[in-house]
Amino acid sequence: MKIPYGYVLDGEKIVIHKERADTVQSIFEYYLAGASLGKIVDMLFAKGIPSPTGNSKWTRAAVDKLLANKKYIPIVGMKVYLDAQFEKDHRCNVDYEKVGHPRKTARYRSPLLK
Repeated sequence: MKIPYGYVLDGEKIVIHKERADTVQSIFEYYLAGASLGKIVDMLFAKGIPSPTGNSKWTRAAVDKLLANKKYIPIVGMKVYLDAQFEKDHRCNVDYEKVGHPRKTARYRSPLLK
């Protein structure tokens, strides 16, 4: 079993790792503030925070998986987690209801770029 980022094994118990939990909270906060996955990756790299695999730079996929993982509810809280899920759905440019050309015509614009 792989222990999610933000947690650590303490004996036989899995507990929250304080410093990594702060990183998880920062990722959710930046995302809900309008930062793209790429901007979050850049922020983590600028702060020198290594990825869960130990690489110096995170991937967008790693950040996306972290935002979607229910195991982070104890760290960020139910409201923040659900807000992130609604935001992910809002930003998604795929319309699963459409047949043929499932892309939405309107693209998401980050409020941080204004």
